[in-house]
Amino acid sequence: MRVWRHLRRFFRNCFGDFCRAVRDRGTGGLVSERNVYPPSVFWVTSSTIAAFLCFLQLGAMTSLLAGRTGFAIVAPIALMAALVSGYWLARRDGIPASMCWWPVCLTLALLASALLLSAFFYDFSWDGQWYHQSGIISIARDSNPLSDPLGSFAHTQLHGQLYEVHYAKGPWYCAAAIFATTGRIELGKCINWLILMATFLGTLAACLSGGLRRSRALAIAAVAAINPVAISEITTFLVDGVMASSLVLATVATVSALRHPRPAIMVTAVAASIICINSKFTGLIYLCFLLAAVGFWCLFKARRSLPQLACLSAASLVLGVCLWGYNPYITNTLYRHQPFYPILGSAKYPSLAKQGNDGNEKYETPKNMVGRWRAVRFAYSVFGRPGNQPYREGKNASLMWPFTARLHDLYSYTYQDSRVAALGPFFSGCLLLSIALGVWLLFKLDASSRWVLILALATIVASLLISKHSWWPRYGPQLWLLPIVPMVLAFKESSSRLQIRFTWGLCALLLFNAVVVATVRLNWETRASLTLRHQLRGLRDSGQEYEFSTRFFDDSAKERLTEAHVRFRDLGLTKLPKGHELESVVEGYPDGVRYRAVGEK
Repeated sequence: MRVWRHLRRFFRNCFGDFCRAVRDRGTGGLVSERNVYPPSVFWVTSSTIAAFLCFLQLGAMTSLLAGRTGFAIVAPIALMAALVSGYWLARRDGIPASMCWWPVCLTLALLASALLLSAFFYDFSWDGQWYHQSGIISIARDSNPLSDPLGSFAHTQLHGQLYEVHYAKGPWYCAAAIFATTGRIELGKCINWLILMATFLGTLAACLSGGLRRSRALAIAAVAAINPVAISEITTFLVDGVMASSLVLATVATVSALRHPRPAIMVTAVAASIICINSKFTGLIYLCFLLAAVGFWCLFKARRSLPQLACLSAASLVLGVCLWGYNPYITNTLYRHQPFYPILGSAKYPSLAKQGNDGNEKYETPKNMVGRWRAVRFAYSVFGRPGNQPYREGKNASLMWPFTARLHDLYSYTYQDSRVAALGPFFSGCLLLSIALGVWLLFKLDASSRWVLILALATIVASLLISKHSWWPRYGPQLWLLPIVPMVLAFKESSSRLQIRFTWGLCALLLFNAVVVATVRLNWETRASLTLRHQLRGLRDSGQEYEFSTRFFDDSAKERLTEAHVRFRDLGLTKLPKGHELESVVEGYPDGVRYRAVGEK
């Protein structure tokens, strides 16, 4: 309780100082240095968290290159390096020595909270248990993607080996380092919580520095951070949420760095870009869309900022791709002649789609969307009735009018990777309202702000059209940003009172929509985690030995059982149709873990 009181006092003092700064500026008074501390503290905290994740990955890679020397202490060393850099950045930003511990303590508090939440929740996602955890465990124990980029994961079943060898591995390195230090695989999920909070703080700092009022800045930061994709995956090892959050953080930091080129902001921009690039292939592609849009704007409206943007972009891309992203981007280019293999291919090594093995199209897409145009897919994804077809409630998606979702439809948000209307039951209505707000703003904004609105929306839409699978929000999470862009401009510009009220209503609706998704998701996750913990305790206390059909979750299930001190024999792919079901996947997904006592028939 004492910690929470100190945190409340910290935020109250911070925002009080900032409000006084605004009043002083409005009355012509001088703005004291103390009044600029709140955004600085938030920027430094955000940069410290992002730097910690970058140091984690770089430390893990360095240890692997040195034959795993010191791999178990990479995490504490990375944390100390991040805290020292945070303190240094605080001093560089002009924060007095007596206040430089604020970002450090805030980072430690967020890390402690992230570890506790990660320890409580189990990962029940299908892909997370299949190849994400397998990759993390392999890196932590015996695989070396740097010295042996093609043969490190030969034990993995089905296409899992292909994914582990060739996919981006940033979050895996981080989770593997934490796993090696703590001995608890689930604690590696703390990076999801950390990057989410860094995104919130960075967006809040950008909005405050940009002149938004405190309440508006808080609202924009909250709605931008709690992307339903990030919230749905926050208890898993899926990486789409990490990419979505780091992309937003890279965006606000890059734009802010052009206006206020302070060290903390620039470090945040580069570190967030590195995280984004190394979380998913699409992270690099979406980041390039962002940098191209900002460069296009600078070319016509702020040419003096072009050299600074070029340096920042070059640092982010070179470090993210060539150093932190050596595997997969460089190794894929060297061995498969295509940095994005197997999503894209070369003449000698065709992509999965060219080989007829597009798993997303075969198994993950509602049947009435297979082979359809992108516009049709997005129509079902945005304006469809919430559902997780083809795995539950039929094989086909269906359309619905905005704001007509039923209570039963909320089952869709028990899934970590919901498909139809995955951004929330009311997102379709929010999108239509935001379009109306955008059109309204076009007649009210000046020419410069009008082009900002058009360029931002066009960039998001263009980035969503590069892949036929972007209809699935986990592959195109930036769709969530479309209704937020006009809200930011409405809050920032001198809008009418009616426009401001309309924007507040839209913001409240978006927040409520995200809270609905989070409530359903975390409620299911809490009950499932408690059930699994009870099951594991019972199996351990019985003293018996059990046979487990782990199917495609062999590595993750074995690690889970080992940590729980359960005596078991792994049957691998052998099915146990009459066995007991261990809590492992959401209802409707196939191949859950099953078990029986040795000798039981």
